[in-house]
Amino acid sequence: MACSVAFPIPVLHPLGRNKFLYMSNPCISLPKLGYSSLNQNRFRRLSSIDGNNTGSGLSDAESLSSRPEDSSGDSDSGQAGAATSNETLKKLRRYGIAGLLSYGLLNTAYYLTTFLFVWFYVAPTPGRMGYLAAAQRFLKIMAMVWAGSQVTKLIRAGGALALAPFVDRGLSWFTIKFHFESQGKAFAAIVGVCFGLALVLFFAVTLLWA
Repeated sequence: MACSVAFPIPVLHPLGRNKFLYMSNPCISLPKLGYSSLNQNRFRRLSSIDGNNTGSGLSDAESLSSRPEDSSGDSDSGQAGAATSNETLKKLRRYGIAGLLSYGLLNTAYYLTTFLFVWFYVAPTPGRMGYLAAAQRFLKIMAMVWAGSQVTKLIRAGGALALAPFVDRGLSWFTIKFHFESQGKAFAAIVGVCFGLALVLFFAVTLLWA
């Protein structure tokens, strides 16, 4: 809907010297303002707001695009650690049974010493707690020991690789000394002794505190 406003203004016409005729009530119409001009003003305001939002959106996108670089650095470090562990295990497999035995001996030593250390020093408890409580305590401590073994796996693998030549010589000596038919049978006997020693120690400590 168009609108117009009219208001009177005086108009002076010179008729002669010091004489003027005053004409009243002439009207000047203002330009019509329709919805098109209002819509244009609104569009300009919205476009300016959208421009500001677009700029902020671009800045947020740029800040987000820089984040994957940091995460990629962390993933690269994790992949490097896994590659080092795999290379160590591959080198350890070259020694065959001796390499496997070296790793198993270090695992046995780790589990025995860590279990006793946690049981007596990290989480000490008085005895006579009952069989059920002792069994629960045994499971909790073994979970802690297992978690620690995952952290120290690379260290133990490196130690096993360093000890593999000496374990190879010791396995040959053990096979000849106790008259085993092959190193495989000597290996099986040593593994059985390690498992038996660990089980006896675990059950003995748990039963003493039951």
